[in-house]
Amino acid sequence: MRYKETREQSAELLRMVLPLMARHSAGFHPLSYSVWYEYAAGFNPALRAAVDARLLQAPVLSDRDIEELFDAHVAMRDIDSSARMRAQIARMIDHVDGVAVDAGHEVQHYGNELDGYRDRLRDDSGKESVGQVVESLIGETTRVRVKTGIYHEHLKKSSEEVERLRGELELVQGLALTDPMTGLLNRRGFDYQMQRISHGSLRGCTLLIVDIDHFKAINDAHGHLLGDKVIVAVANVLRSCIGERGPIARIGGEEFAVLLSHTSSAGGVELAERIRAAVEHGKIRRADTEESIGNVTVSLGLATCGENEQFEAMNARADRALYQSKAAGRNRVTVAERASGAVA
Repeated sequence: MRYKETREQSAELLRMVLPLMARHSAGFHPLSYSVWYEYAAGFNPALRAAVDARLLQAPVLSDRDIEELFDAHVAMRDIDSSARMRAQIARMIDHVDGVAVDAGHEVQHYGNELDGYRDRLRDDSGKESVGQVVESLIGETTRVRVKTGIYHEHLKKSSEEVERLRGELELVQGLALTDPMTGLLNRRGFDYQMQRISHGSLRGCTLLIVDIDHFKAINDAHGHLLGDKVIVAVANVLRSCIGERGPIARIGGEEFAVLLSHTSSAGGVELAERIRAAVEHGKIRRADTEESIGNVTVSLGLATCGENEQFEAMNARADRALYQSKAAGRNRVTVAERASGAVA
């Protein structure tokens, strides 16, 4: 597990963390809490040094500062832990393999011994000889039973250890690749998915980049807590509209990316418009006053992968299309053009 503090220790850290968070302009969100928790706990010296260095440059840390610190010193720590656990699992597998080989040798040796006893019984007819064979057979059987029992215990313990490590590895990988606020992939997780998918082909895939309009104004007018609520609401719209069609990620403060597999440009536009309309018609209210903050909208850029096009090129086209949407007044979908000028 990542954190091993007791309930009492965690409560004391909470008392220390909240004032630290309150001094800065970053929101009270899970990324911020993780950074300040590990800073206060003192078990992440690289993070503490990086935070102290930033505070020398600027006394107030922004959301961008927190995100960069989280990516560099919290998420990367999870990836390092993941690599260590993978190596540990590999060592456990080698150990299990060695135990299995030893057990195989014991069984083979026992089989050879049985063949020898059978030959002796065929050759000798005397009672004394038969008794000696039986005594030897009982002794050898007992020895093999004890030996294989030891192997069984080794295998059982190794199996339990591998299962424990596998569970911790899944947890660490989830922490490293998932945005804690929304439960979507983070940028690193999205890049990982792109690398995996790109080993095949991106042909027929459509990329959407989604940005919340005037998000800074929302934060300034209503505070970071409500800003976080807006981010989560948009993430839920994306999750609802996209379903299992492809990976969804929060790749920046208020920016999201979606890769739709087997989706034409026309199909991508239809889905993008559905997302845009669902966000526009959603109502987000302050928890304290039930006051509506007005319509939240998103701008979208869309690009469909061209023949032999790499992800980086498709991503750049979708990003340019997003900025065209914002320049044209926001709350709209823009389809990227190919380099030749043809519609993607």
